[in-house]
Amino acid sequence: MSEVTLAIGGRRYTVACAEGEEAHIMKLGESIDAKLQQMGKLTVPDSQIMLFAALLLADELHEAKAAAAAPLDAQHSFTEEREALTRRIEELSAAQAASSTANPLTDDPDLAPALERFAELLENCADKLETKAASD
Repeated sequence: MSEVTLAIGGRRYTVACAEGEEAHIMKLGESIDAKLQQMGKLTVPDSQIMLFAALLLADELHEAKAAAAAPLDAQHSFTEEREALTRRIEELSAAQAASSTANPLTDDPDLAPALERFAELLENCADKLETKAASD
């Protein structure tokens, strides 16, 4: 175990940490001290000042986690929408195949390749949206 001395709010604190973690602990202490300095001089006990700083840091962490999760939520939504569209296309294709009524559109030999190309374009768009959401 190592010990690190932190200067926070004009006071010195010695804390124990694992070997190799000293620099990380120092940076955390600097972050807490910076937050206290942002708060200015408060006329409350030190324990309350530390609590306020901890709450502000916890709020920043919460917002950062929420921002990091947003692209994953969007990607999940795109994936669900893509799967729903794929199922709908399959349902419509099955209904069309089962239909025995003559329809001039279904007799068009160019329709099936055009629909397949359209489905490919939709899938490519969905893939690009998922890639963009993952990179954001």
